[in-house]
Amino acid sequence: MSYQTAYRSRYRRHRRRRRNSHWGVLIALILVIVIAIPVAFHIVKGISGAIFGGSQNQLVLQMNNGKALLGDDVVDLGSAAPFRDQNGNAYVPVKPVCDNLEFSLTWDQATKTITVSDNKLTVQAQIDSTSLRVNEAAQTMALVPRLSDGTAYVPAKEFCRALSLQVNDLGSGQGDLVVLTKSKKELKEDKLNEIAEKALEKLGPSQQTLQQTSVLMRVGSDKLVRGGQSAQMVQDGERLGAAVIEQDGLRYVPLKAAITTLGGTAEFDGSAEWTINYDGIQSTVRDNAKTKVGGDRVKGDDIKVHTDENGRFYVSAPLFAALVGRNYTDLADEEGTFAFTKGSLEGFDSQKAYLDTMKSALTDAVGGDIPEADVYVALTFDDGPTGATDTYPNGYTATLLEELKKRNVHATFFMCGYRIKDFHSHMEQYLADGHELGNHTMTHPMSRLTHLDAATVRDEVESNSELIESYTGQKPTVMRPVGGGVNDTVKEQMKALGLPIINWSVDTLDWSTKTDPESVKDHIINEVEDGDIVLMHDIWQGTLPGVLAAIDELQSRTDKTYAFVTVSELAAVKGITLEPGMVYSNLSDATVQAIEDGTYKENIFD
Repeated sequence: MSYQTAYRSRYRRHRRRRRNSHWGVLIALILVIVIAIPVAFHIVKGISGAIFGGSQNQLVLQMNNGKALLGDDVVDLGSAAPFRDQNGNAYVPVKPVCDNLEFSLTWDQATKTITVSDNKLTVQAQIDSTSLRVNEAAQTMALVPRLSDGTAYVPAKEFCRALSLQVNDLGSGQGDLVVLTKSKKELKEDKLNEIAEKALEKLGPSQQTLQQTSVLMRVGSDKLVRGGQSAQMVQDGERLGAAVIEQDGLRYVPLKAAITTLGGTAEFDGSAEWTINYDGIQSTVRDNAKTKVGGDRVKGDDIKVHTDENGRFYVSAPLFAALVGRNYTDLADEEGTFAFTKGSLEGFDSQKAYLDTMKSALTDAVGGDIPEADVYVALTFDDGPTGATDTYPNGYTATLLEELKKRNVHATFFMCGYRIKDFHSHMEQYLADGHELGNHTMTHPMSRLTHLDAATVRDEVESNSELIESYTGQKPTVMRPVGGGVNDTVKEQMKALGLPIINWSVDTLDWSTKTDPESVKDHIINEVEDGDIVLMHDIWQGTLPGVLAAIDELQSRTDKTYAFVTVSELAAVKGITLEPGMVYSNLSDATVQAIEDGTYKENIFD
């Protein structure tokens, strides 16, 4: 073997050994990296989780919201939404907190005891007890855990801090959030603001924000709800409200009435254009629906307008949303309720459900042909119906209904069941002519309802409502107790039956004079004022001619205009809702103001 050949052979062997060594180092390095990456990831994750809140280290809950934010993910709490008590203390559902933050939870149904564990830490509390045990140490909480609809709730601050969680309660100004973090490092204000911003983006606005910034409307209602309070949409110089309507599946809002009620202005140029000023922004809407808001054109297939047969100008709900700087949200309920909100509520079901709870204030607008008037009076008749008499062979009550219809007058009839059984041939005429059905008990107990037990009171009214419904297809919407007698038992039973209690402010004394029509007439024309409720009985001979004479005289006056309406129509004209179990004797402006202010006092006598 030559030197050169031997050298080459040794060189090749050496190169192979060196190459193999390099491959070994490379493989070892790869193995180290493969092993190190997960370890490093978990270390970094643990550090970042402790500081910033990782996937299982931070839970953000919003009051009354069935969803929460776990790290960056939205999680469903089901029906276990956190809440605040009447003093503003936050309560959180213990099971979702434990499930999402990986605590061990044990529930003892017999003793209603909650036990939560995490490594060497065990916290124990009992429903309705202030006692708290942390490992072996006994402590006392200021608040007690609660059980609501089968869900156990714990005081957020006291209980969760016992679990070594950092608890930050962000009030309504920051979305009404509670931030629970598995970290001993205190979250700074800027980080909490960042967390709140992200949570609101994913969980939606708080209920308080919704209440303060949203406007709620409903098809067929002349009311809107703003700031949690209802208001009637009324144009300048009018007393009757303007209702939301629906045309071809699109909701339309009465422009001038709605904008005025919200504190803005809407003026027509007499030709083709409306100018709207609201919240510092000027907009224009033409009668061909061309719209500009702050100088910018608003376009869309649902940007439309409508003018009704009375010349009232309406804009579509999406167009109105643009005018007031809000998003249009259809709440998709049977009543046709919708809202104008600061931001979109798409995907935020809890917020939509909350807004829907406020729709009870959106009462129906006054229907039919109720005219604009200076004085609105509710005529009411008790103790009927009455059948044929010598003077009224076609029936006393039937004749009264016929005469009221001629005069375009509506009234409320508080009927007694024992009389309906004898005189019912005219029953379908009440609703057909625009009158209101009232309940005046089944047997008209002369001892009054105030001297009966609760079960008897309920039966007197409930059985009569069912009887009236059997003839008319509708139950009464109001009731009047015999003699106007009311006590707590009567109020409680009527509330349970959903019936407002209607007494009176003008007594014609027809029950005393019986056959004197002049007395009935004089009491009405000399005493009635706007908002009065007049007491009469469609059983006495003097009542029918007396009330018709009074109507004729008042309707002929030129100094004031009078409209005679049902009790519920009077309430609608006045913009209030009659509450079941509440007693109303009149709906004067002073009474309405007291109702709105929360200072209303019922006039009760037994």
